[in-house]
Amino acid sequence: MRVDISNGCVLYESRTAFPPALTSPNRKLGVIFLSSGAAFTILGITLFFNKTLMRLGNLLFVAGVPLMIGPGRTAGYFLQPQKARATGCLGCGIFLVLVGHPVIGILLEVFGLLNLFGNMFPLVALMAKNLPVVGGLFGGGGNNNNGGGKSRREQPRYDDRYYEDEGYENESYR
Repeated sequence: MRVDISNGCVLYESRTAFPPALTSPNRKLGVIFLSSGAAFTILGITLFFNKTLMRLGNLLFVAGVPLMIGPGRTAGYFLQPQKARATGCLGCGIFLVLVGHPVIGILLEVFGLLNLFGNMFPLVALMAKNLPVVGGLFGGGGNNNNGGGKSRREQPRYDDRYYEDEGYENESYR
């Protein structure tokens, strides 16, 4: 943050720290294309495989990936020899959706995407376990901010008779 004092006015210049992947205009456009392509594809699937929405979603996806990560990285990732089967399934699925067979095309696309990005799922699951709100849903502790070292599930359970009048003097548990 920089403070500029000129002509008796105090001007504060602050910059929000965005990830470097979102700073260039092409990458911003790529994020918009990818997110809208995913939205159109999901909407097309929920509307009983609407061909027009799914075609639009696929075209936006195909245009958004190179804009997001760059054409060289896109070609380098998708054209690796060990990922040829997954890239072929994804390409055939996109082609089938564009031709007019959305059900078979989406099935091939899902198979190709799972094969292309399947090695990233354990990393995503590990990151999700450490999130504060949804970490408990994935089996992680998360940050529950209860002030103590133990979560609510780990606190000891006391016998109900301990708090009754006759058992209050007895300091033992059951």
